Amino acid sequence: MTVRRRSAGGQPKFRMLPALLLAASLSLIPLSGRAQLANPTYGWNLGNTLEATWSGAVMPTQQLINNVAAAGFNTIRIPCAWDHNADPNTHVINASYMATVTQVVKWAQAANLTVIINDHWDGGWFENSNFNSLDTNVNAKLVSYWTQIANNFKGYNSKLLFAVANEPNVTSQAQTTVLLQYYQNFINAVRATGGNNSTRWLVLQGPGGGNIDNTNSWVTTLPSDPAKHLAFEVHYYAPYQFALMNADASWGSMWYFWGKNYHSSSLTTRNATSSTEESYVTSELQKMQSQFTSKGIPVLLGEFGAIRRTGTTGLTGTELNRHLASRTYFDKYVVSQANSLGIRPVYWDDSDNGTGNNAFGIFNRSTGVLTRPDDARALTGGAALPPPGG
Repeated sequence: MTVRRRSAGGQPKFRMLPALLLAASLSLIPLSGRAQLANPTYGWNLGNTLEATWSGAVMPTQQLINNVAAAGFNTIRIPCAWDHNADPNTHVINASYMATVTQVVKWAQAANLTVIINDHWDGGWFENSNFNSLDTNVNAKLVSYWTQIANNFKGYNSKLLFAVANEPNVTSQAQTTVLLQYYQNFINAVRATGGNNSTRWLVLQGPGGGNIDNTNSWVTTLPSDPAKHLAFEVHYYAPYQFALMNADASWGSMWYFWGKNYHSSSLTTRNATSSTEESYVTSELQKMQSQFTSKGIPVLLGEFGAIRRTGTTGLTGTELNRHLASRTYFDKYVVSQANSLGIRPVYWDDSDNGTGNNAFGIFNRSTGVLTRPDDARALTGGAALPPPGG
């Protein structure tokens, strides 16, 4: 997600990052490239933590990382806020922050997790920049940060991946062309540091806005990479009314139940429509499979999930249980469909700050304890909860 604090209303009905269109002139990446992401991937995001630009975020511990691995996850995505932790004039990253990120990467690799680090929203310095033309100041910061990051990690093995951004706010083909210029400079900067960075897998994010068709039209060329080790990242928060919407609006209501066997017979207006359920997930992921993974191009589903609506007025008892069960089914369906098509899913956990009750959080970040074992089971290849009553 771009904005870590959840906001009310005003969001489009469907929200997901789109896939990139493979340019005809791009050399195909060998099928062995998929091995850099675990197969199958059961991924987890360390969200609202090292990318937090506000006070109060609970810092990760080795116990938390170990418990993530023990719960069955094999991949961790670590969102970072490098600009927020750098000198505003020289763009030199604070040594203490670099050390913190490095420590978490070490813990994760010691737990045998594949690791992805990015530059997240980070105050919007890149993601909300004006993409109408390449900004030399923005470009200088991008190159400076990724040169420092790459040098710090160039001795690390290929189970560490660099992702340039998160959800760039790009809304046209012309802006997409500028975005790809930034990406090319990111690739060049990382490759120039040598060591294992000469062949490290680099992850590029699709233009923002959530429209796959528009992105398929906008992206007609791709950056060049001498190593041919580029992967692509998309996000999936759809349907919006089920996944993210936190207040009814004039155009529609929140949905509590997703999946053909999880519909409520009493709260019928809270059921997702069939056109946004299983078949929709499959059709969206099949587009990425057709364009990328079938050709050996790795695709990362870097974020997905649906908010947990505990505490919602009118959602209690059996219907609350139905909602919680339908969330586990949604997660399991996305994970299984993605992996079957060669797409590697990473669940968004937004940090509970010690309460164990946040909208996406499944671990208590203060103690490291898994607080939502039903969710974790569904996210790591196990069974979803059945609907109440069977």
